[in-house]
Amino acid sequence: MTTESDALVSQLNITARKLQNRLNELLKPLNLTANNYYFILKIDTKEPLTQDQLYKRIYLSHSNVTRRLDQLIQLGLVQKTPDKTDGRTWQVTLTPAGKALVPRIEAAIEQLNQQAFGALPAADQELLRKTLQDIDATFD
Repeated sequence: MTTESDALVSQLNITARKLQNRLNELLKPLNLTANNYYFILKIDTKEPLTQDQLYKRIYLSHSNVTRRLDQLIQLGLVQKTPDKTDGRTWQVTLTPAGKALVPRIEAAIEQLNQQAFGALPAADQELLRKTLQDIDATFD
């Protein structure tokens, strides 16, 4: 493999790690990380989610989702309850403490977006988002 053939994947990985490290710094006061904040935002819905629906939204393995949910439950931010219609399924919802963190998480994300992408014109930001979506779609 030549340096040129690795350039895009390498740069994407480096940039992703830098974004994740900065996000970890911003989320540290909330006792969250780049690995678990996302769950809170995805669980923050009007209707409770089943754990299976959450797997599909987050695109992680069942064991990773279960482990991170357990961490958030221990932090008192998420709760799991048996589904009323299917006792084999669990519903996941935010606790009041978890709901209270949503605006603070969103502010941290906005700060990171501004730092990382604020200098880019809106059209370039949209093109980047669309390009990443197109790349993502090649794996579906």
